[in-house]
This record gives sequence, structure tokens and C-alpha cells, in this order.
Amino acid sequence: MIVGEKTHKLILFDLDDTLFDYTKSFEAGMRQTIRQHRLSADLDEDRFYRRLKAYSEELWPDLIENRISLQEYRHTRLVKTAAEWGRTVGEEESRDFQRMFLAACFEAIVPEPNVQACLHELAADYRLGIVTNGPEDMAYTKVERLGIAHLFPRESIVISEKVGHHKPDPRIFSAALEIFGLQPGETLFVGDNWEADVAGAMAAGMDAVWINPHKLAPPSGPVPYAVVERLVQLPALLARPM
Repeated sequence: MIVGEKTHKLILFDLDDTLFDYTKSFEAGMRQTIRQHRLSADLDEDRFYRRLKAYSEELWPDLIENRISLQEYRHTRLVKTAAEWGRTVGEEESRDFQRMFLAACFEAIVPEPNVQACLHELAADYRLGIVTNGPEDMAYTKVERLGIAHLFPRESIVISEKVGHHKPDPRIFSAALEIFGLQPGETLFVGDNWEADVAGAMAAGMDAVWINPHKLAPPSGPVPYAVVERLVQLPALLARPM
């Protein structure tokens, strides 16, 4: 579904689960860490993973609302998980677990040729950027691992940790527009998360394309510019007469 007629100059992308399958990389990296780290190597991998993921989701709103720091978020989810086995986790052990996880997670990220081709095609007609929630160091490494750093130089990547605001806060979208010197009406945002990406971008005055691989029913409210199942459908979508 496409609504209206627009002339876009800039396409901003969410990163995780939009430009690549971060959910898959997170699980692969975390499971490997659980199997190998001294804190958890002798424990039930599946249960430890499921509990840590549950605590990650439980604590995420506190991180987004800046009630806790990124370091506190990472440490607390591990402390809560380990406590279910009666184990305590110190700050240094927590940092060691996180270092091992990041290495394994990044190793699980592989370039996706179809996505690279899609982005190259779009780059011929639009300026490209990224707006992502999360830590600065992870965002840059993910882009490098995906083999798309030449399309997204660091100055084109807006990261919540760096700007101090998380999607769907309109200030993070405004920060991106400042970098590119463009207006909301000249910008298309592409992402998989309805609230953070689609509703957030539309509230900031942008058009939004919802990446919806699971064919979820959209919430009531503003209608997005378009809904697609896969990112690689975007060039054909934008090439259609409006």
C-alpha cells in the first residue's frame, strides 16, 4: 500500500532487523557465550538464554527512557539471570561476559549480497543514513561487518547513545535531519519496529515504510507510506509511478 505522492531526497534506515537479522546474530552470539563463559558453561544453555533474553526485554524500556545506563542494562540482565542459579556476578565478570558476547555476535553477522545490491541501487538516487537505538561501538562494527560502511560513513549514522535520545523520541529524528540539512517531508524512514521506527518517524513529520516480514496487522492510527515484507522490495516500490 502506498499513500500520496512524495519526492524524497533522503532515506533513513533502522539498523537491527532492518538492514540485517540482528535477532539471529544476537541469539547465535549469546548462546555461544553461555556455552563458553565460566559463569554459565555448566548451566542449561537454553534456559539461561531464554531468561537473559526475557530480562533484556524487561529492562529495555528503562534504557530507552534513560533511567539506566547501557552498562547498567548489560550488567543487571546478567545479574538477574545468574541469580536464578544462585550465582553472583561482579562488575569485571560482567564486562568479560559482554566482551565475549560482542565478539561472538559480530562474528555471526555476515554480509547479505541482496541487501548490498538493494542499497547500492537506492544510493544512486537518494542520500542514505541510519538512525539506530543502541551503543555507538556496536553500530559502527555492525555496519562494517555487513560490508556497507562505504555507503554509510560514520557521519551518516545517528546513534541513540551518542545523541542522548532513543527512537521514537522525535529529537533523534531531528538530529538526523540536521546532519543532512533536509526537512521531514523530504525524508523516508524504513524500519521494522512499528512504535520506534514507523510511528516515531511519522510523528517527526517523515514518511515511513514498515518492514513487516511476519505480516502483522498494523495498529490503528496513522497510515505508513508503504508496507513491505522485505527490504529488497524497496527499489521496485519507489520506482513505481505514484
